[in-house]
Amino acid sequence: MRGPIAAALGLLLVWADRLPGQATDSINLRPTDVAVVIHNDTHYDGTYQASGISRACGKLDYMLPHRANSFVVEFPDDEVILAVRSLTFDADTLSAGGTTGSFHLNVAIRTPSGGTPSAFVVRARQPQYREPGTANRTKAASRDSLEVVGVATSGTKVDVKVTVVCHPKP
Repeated sequence: MRGPIAAALGLLLVWADRLPGQATDSINLRPTDVAVVIHNDTHYDGTYQASGISRACGKLDYMLPHRANSFVVEFPDDEVILAVRSLTFDADTLSAGGTTGSFHLNVAIRTPSGGTPSAFVVRARQPQYREPGTANRTKAASRDSLEVVGVATSGTKVDVKVTVVCHPKP
């Protein structure tokens, strides 16, 4: 009985129409360059740069209507010894060519001596924290670029500037 069933299944697979391929995932695991400038911090002023693979970079709507033009960056995916240890950016609305003052930025650095201070956080979408900022997004030749300027509270007000370029997958 096993032989006829296997033969029938084999014929079905041979005659079945091929399904269209899944669309290329353009948000996950993209080559990404990050530059972070910290200013007005007594210990960590400086520029920190890293290149690697981002876990996510692009529109991530979570199937929620108010996030139809969202933009998210999660960097890096898995690299461990980078000058920018982690960067998370989230804006409910930031389409290509757009600007917003409502976002959340969390960036953690590694000092040249290997120190890992607490993350700098800009909660621009939550005015009660008084951490204003502006995020600009551009898109050209399948590259998403993000420039963020904000104020993080770390006991004192610290200026944080972030530039992110997410390249297309190779």
